[in-house]
Amino acid sequence: MRALVTGSSGLLGHCLTTLLRARGDALRLLDLLPPDDADDCRGAEFVQADMRDAARLEEAARGVEVIYHLAAAQRMKPQFAGLSEAQIYDMNLRGVANALDAAERGGVRKVVFVSSSGVYGVPRSVPCAEDHPTQPLGAYGRSKLEAEDLCRRAVAQGLDVAVLRPMSLFGPRMTGIFVMLFEWVRTGGPVYMLGWGTNRVQMVSAWDVAEACLLAAQVPESRGGIFNVGADPASVPTVYEQVSALIDHAASRSRIVRLPAALLRNAARALHFVGWSPIVPEHYLLADSTFILDISRARAVLGWEPQRSNVQLMIEAYDWYVEHGERYRPQAHPALRVLNGIASLAGY
Repeated sequence: MRALVTGSSGLLGHCLTTLLRARGDALRLLDLLPPDDADDCRGAEFVQADMRDAARLEEAARGVEVIYHLAAAQRMKPQFAGLSEAQIYDMNLRGVANALDAAERGGVRKVVFVSSSGVYGVPRSVPCAEDHPTQPLGAYGRSKLEAEDLCRRAVAQGLDVAVLRPMSLFGPRMTGIFVMLFEWVRTGGPVYMLGWGTNRVQMVSAWDVAEACLLAAQVPESRGGIFNVGADPASVPTVYEQVSALIDHAASRSRIVRLPAALLRNAARALHFVGWSPIVPEHYLLADSTFILDISRARAVLGWEPQRSNVQLMIEAYDWYVEHGERYRPQAHPALRVLNGIASLAGY
């Protein structure tokens, strides 16, 4: 089988291409950036292109049986940090439209689109099933929700498309907000927590999501379906317990610093308005909410089962980061330097 993987150089792209290569699939990889490790392109065709380039995407889709569309711009990814919200939205939506058009023109058998749990916004009830109301908080979530609508239209016109909605992904080559957590723990610095940490937040291993991608491409009943993917809901502890388990595993001297939720949220909102916030609205508006997905549909239809618990997947990702993550270490943000100074004066 020949497969096209867009966004192949990212966290999920690395895990998915590793699994595809292991089972002997022929690979064509497309990304804005070349992979960090030359081994990722071993035995594969690599196309360096922007997913908004319809002609390059159509060319890359020729002769493939399955398209796994993972590529997406997020402000927390270093290569997209300078993009505006409007540019994030446009890049992601046009990328999906181009992938679907390329699949139709090229006679591709299956498209697997990786959307996001961000389409739900702040959960009104948990666990969130796929029919939970959708109210995304930022351009990234809005682009994913609009892209899902494009997928529904494509299915109505005869294309076979399946959609996955994962929680925050953990694994090798992570970037984003949780890498800041890893660095705080690695260096023994204060770990900042919004609120008391009594809420529960589900996560998911990128390796488990990669397995869900393979199943979505194979199972005929996935056609036109939308599937939540996350760690087993029963494995999700409170945020305080989750972070404490990581600190204990790392034998770190880090201490958890709880910050008043309303105060920090208002400060982050103000910093975001002037372009100085180290986090995006999806993070500071959700950080003290309980967010757990109902994954029963993926279990029943795809035969998928997450293999890593919430704590296990975070610890695995942290251990990889400590051993290999030199190039992924975040730059100290001015706002965080101020927080660190205040925490130091307070004795943390």
